[in-house]
Amino acid sequence: MTRNEHIVIRSARTADEQDIAVLGVLDGGHNMPKGRVMVAEVDGRLRAAVGSNGVAISDPFWPSADLVSMLRVQTEQALADRAPRFARRPAMRFAGV
Repeated sequence: MTRNEHIVIRSARTADEQDIAVLGVLDGGHNMPKGRVMVAEVDGRLRAAVGSNGVAISDPFWPSADLVSMLRVQTEQALADRAPRFARRPAMRFAGV
């Protein structure tokens, strides 16, 4: 990546399905990101994607390790934001008299 590139990290949209599929084929086609999928665009072109299932795919012809790292951070943050914000308390028990 160079300093002049415009990078966008965002949630995948329905319109991205074909680009993600192509990216998956370029990456070897073994696993695909599923669940909540975050994508990285560089200069308007999809270069990497990470799913909440932990699977990352990227363009093997593009230096994308940093993009995958950024996506992993964003995916973890998005999942943390969706987690319940309260702790479950154990049931109260009263001693018999």
